Amino acid sequence: MNASARAEVEKFLLGDRFSCLAGRSAWRQGGITHRHYERFGGVESARLLALDLAEFVGSADWDSRSFTSFIATFEDPRGLDEAGFEQHLWQQLQALHEYDAETHRWAEGYSSDAQSGEFAFSVAGHPFFVIGLHPNHVRLGRRPPFPMLAFNSHVQFRRIKAAGMWDRLADKIRKQDIKLQGDINPNLQEYEQLSEARRYSGSRKPADWQCPFRARSGVETGAGAAADAGTEAGAEHGHFRGPGTAPVEHGPAVPRIPHQAVHADSPAASAAMV
Repeated sequence: MNASARAEVEKFLLGDRFSCLAGRSAWRQGGITHRHYERFGGVESARLLALDLAEFVGSADWDSRSFTSFIATFEDPRGLDEAGFEQHLWQQLQALHEYDAETHRWAEGYSSDAQSGEFAFSVAGHPFFVIGLHPNHVRLGRRPPFPMLAFNSHVQFRRIKAAGMWDRLADKIRKQDIKLQGDINPNLQEYEQLSEARRYSGSRKPADWQCPFRARSGVETGAGAAADAGTEAGAEHGHFRGPGTAPVEHGPAVPRIPHQAVHADSPAASAAMV
């Protein structure tokens, strides 16, 4: 773990400009897993990220009332504008998927088509909503000192809603956002049937926007073994079984959660995240 990067993440999450109260609380309680990588959009970063996320999925307690999230930060490049960040984000997620698809199916109950309203990004067979943040983000509350990706579990969204905490939490976050920026993130006003991929970078999209991400053919039909890299990861980034190697052993089953149960395009879902 890069101690300097961790200190910068802590300063950002606990700072006055960060509006996600759940994320702030989770950091204080040790509920956020943070890993720092060298190059945003890089193949080696993708390899290590695939390993670390597989360990995270295998060890997380999705039934807990405590909020948990995985945060990936990157040393370079730090001067990206909105368009540059968008490009690097999808380059990173595509490379991550190429490693992940060797050993895992797509998350059950979700589409791998990034244009679909049923899409969620899948890693280690688990559905995530990805939040992109960077120093030049248009939203003041999304400006960490370096590129950052937060992976938030759709399964956890369902648990939070079932516990009766969803609307109250989202309302507090929206009020904090208005206090900071004067308005609510306009991305929250898009129609729910549109893909959540439109929101990952946080930039506005035209109606005809096409997501550059392409899932491997066969990921929804059982190509590869649903697996967990589990004990091989560790804080020091152990060796990852990359493309062309045998599948790892099966990890814990991920409960099937209907996508409509907590739609990540809703204002509540988009607000209640890191």
